[in-house]
Amino acid sequence: MPEPVRNSMNTPQEWFDRGQTLLASNAHDTPAFAAGLELLKKSAAADFIDAQLTLGHVHAQIHVLPDAAAECARWYRQAAKRGHPVAQDRLADLYMLGRGVPRDDGEALCWYARTAAQAYPHALCNLAYMQDEGLGTQPDGGAAAQNYLRAAALADPRGLFNYGMRCAAAEDATYWPATLACLALAAFAQHPLATDESMRFAARLSAADRERGASLTEQLRLRLRAFQQRFAADSKLAGNPPATLQFALENLAALGEPALTLAGAARVTGSGPHRTQASQAINTAPRIFTVDQFVSVGECAHLMAQAQARFASAREATLERLSGEQTAFSGDAALFQIPDCDAVVRNIERRIAAAFDLPATHVEPLSVLRYRQHDRYAPHTDYFDAARLENNRRHGDHSGQRIASFLVYLRAPEQGGETHYLKLNKKIAGRSRMALCHFNLTPTGTPDEMTLHTGAPVLKGEKWLARTTLREKPFF
Repeated sequence: MPEPVRNSMNTPQEWFDRGQTLLASNAHDTPAFAAGLELLKKSAAADFIDAQLTLGHVHAQIHVLPDAAAECARWYRQAAKRGHPVAQDRLADLYMLGRGVPRDDGEALCWYARTAAQAYPHALCNLAYMQDEGLGTQPDGGAAAQNYLRAAALADPRGLFNYGMRCAAAEDATYWPATLACLALAAFAQHPLATDESMRFAARLSAADRERGASLTEQLRLRLRAFQQRFAADSKLAGNPPATLQFALENLAALGEPALTLAGAARVTGSGPHRTQASQAINTAPRIFTVDQFVSVGECAHLMAQAQARFASAREATLERLSGEQTAFSGDAALFQIPDCDAVVRNIERRIAAAFDLPATHVEPLSVLRYRQHDRYAPHTDYFDAARLENNRRHGDHSGQRIASFLVYLRAPEQGGETHYLKLNKKIAGRSRMALCHFNLTPTGTPDEMTLHTGAPVLKGEKWLARTTLREKPFF
């Protein structure tokens, strides 16, 4: 029987706290969980915004709850309309995915814009990415650059990296010191690829240009520190997002560097939406192919940054227990699951699906694997056997067989780390940003044992892979 609600709980906060406790300590199909869910709904009905957000999260993550997708969208929307930035971000993601709401990039763009207006760098960068890629709007590189600059002015590493990369592509040499300064500070914040791109760009410049870049780096560092100190000390500024953004931009403009102004950013239009190269056939039976430059440098860095914050050893990460995956892989893993996805992840999922002529709903959640020296992935196949398919069905997963596998090298190792198709005697060495794809089934739809493969040990450097599989039916 559901646990009775104690009479002493008379406030939305108390209903929320008790409901959270019941959900956290009980399985989703138990009476205690149902009681906890009712307490959260009672709290949410009393306009307790944290309960509304939590109900969105619960229905986003537990797909087998009744009307999970629609309930997820309903609760996120209630909190989003009241200005909760996380709920706005999650509602935007649902519109990109088309889960519980129609797929509508224009609506996603609007919700990201509302969060960006609250001076959240994450939302500013998502808005910039969508403007750059033409998602929900016509491609607008100038507007994208301005939003990356706004995020950079808030001392955000992703904003600094992406704005630095925009300046690197400018033909006007007056932008180049800003490239070195932004990339150097992104590297100081340990944003992936910032050091590599800074060194690559600096090698193109004269000694005088590098000196100007070093000088601007120090000036920019002091300006960003001044912003952070003022923001921490001035509660009125921190509580006023428009004033925060204005102060941050004026703080940069005081450097007297045209490249670090909104007017200067508007002229850095970029090259438009990212375009992959044509696929290259590696094998016909099973079909294996590669695609160079599958992701942009900015997308690659962003996936690495997101994974960096989530890495755990494969034994600790929530990898495939039934398949033994957590023991087959000796490195670190990070999972991109709801509610952790964003515009970049969703657009890459679409690109993956298009490579296999499938809708994006067939793509499993992405994960990132990091191989350090001597890490390897034991021989395995990616398709499900009959016992695993039946177990999936019992637990509400009706998306069927894994028909294809995808991985992209976010960082290729300096030596070793090849993907070895053992029964084909084919070793494929990765290149950074290259996708490697194969079909797991024969043309008749049976599991193809010829796809047996392994990740060879890394001998030098690190290997980072974003990977997923595609199902025969929609995953959600």
